[in-house]
Amino acid sequence: MIFDDLVNLKQYNIVSDEVLNFIEKLGINTPPGRYDITDRIYANVEEYNTKSELEANLEGHRKYIDIQLLISGRERIDCINIDGLKVLESYDCVNDIIFYKKPGVELNKIYLNGRNFAVFYPQDAHAPGITTLGLQNNVKKVVIKIAVDYL
Repeated sequence: MIFDDLVNLKQYNIVSDEVLNFIEKLGINTPPGRYDITDRIYANVEEYNTKSELEANLEGHRKYIDIQLLISGRERIDCINIDGLKVLESYDCVNDIIFYKKPGVELNKIYLNGRNFAVFYPQDAHAPGITTLGLQNNVKKVVIKIAVDYL
């Protein structure tokens, strides 16, 4: 997992010029939906209300690396390495998602606020979209999906 300020995004080798160009064009008026960036990279722009920690599912991916950043709002993402986690829902290869049971230990917490980003690799389980400061808020977010075999 990587968590850093957006100003440092271009320093990471997984971020191509095409990804940087796409991010530069994002704005509050970007409609939700899927955007193909290259044949191995796409983005999902999403809008939703944050949820409680209990409602947030711990998920993982095998085929794609996630770069997650907010266009507006704020949210918490809980994360942990998948080693030792028990599967809650089997891997769905069509949607590249697996859900894990939350372990009986405290998860790492990161906070997205529009000035930072997180990268989740296949070994990183993450529960996105969690309310911060006990206040549900509306979030507009982009999740950039980079094929693992692209790197």
